Amino acid sequence: MSEQDAVKRSREQARTVLQEILRLMGFDAKVEAFDQPENEVLLHIESPDAGRLIGRGAQGLEALQLVVNRMTGRQGEQPIRFIVDVEHYLERKKDRLLKMALDAAEQVRQTGRPVKLAPMNSAERRIIHQALKDAKDVRTYSEVLGEANEKRVIVDRADSAPAAGDPPASSI
Repeated sequence: MSEQDAVKRSREQARTVLQEILRLMGFDAKVEAFDQPENEVLLHIESPDAGRLIGRGAQGLEALQLVVNRMTGRQGEQPIRFIVDVEHYLERKKDRLLKMALDAAEQVRQTGRPVKLAPMNSAERRIIHQALKDAKDVRTYSEVLGEANEKRVIVDRADSAPAAGDPPASSI
């Protein structure tokens, strides 16, 4: 079996598994699978119960993604990562994070002072770092908050001296 056939089989298996999980949970939902770059497959759910599936702070969505990846993602030579989205929630969230990154960079440019963003998970922080990685006049880095190992992104002037212990600009 070719690698392309293995990906196609894994994609369909993940779609079927997610559809069955949702059925067993009592949700009326339709699941479609779309190939993404870098061995990722987007599993998009359409459901009238989108809010309940997403859950508070997207915890429901993250749990579904974890289960699907544990059940189906490690087959073939190239492991496939499945991303579960409901009613384009992740796309809208990414757009909000990109706007937040650009607004923070503009605030740094206008005031010359660093902007500390709210705590985020690693995927959200990565979006912020990637959005500003090519900006010549600002830099980003993550800062650990408290004992819970929460992290937030700080957007600062590129020419500002890093404080002791600041990680490099690409840290997530």
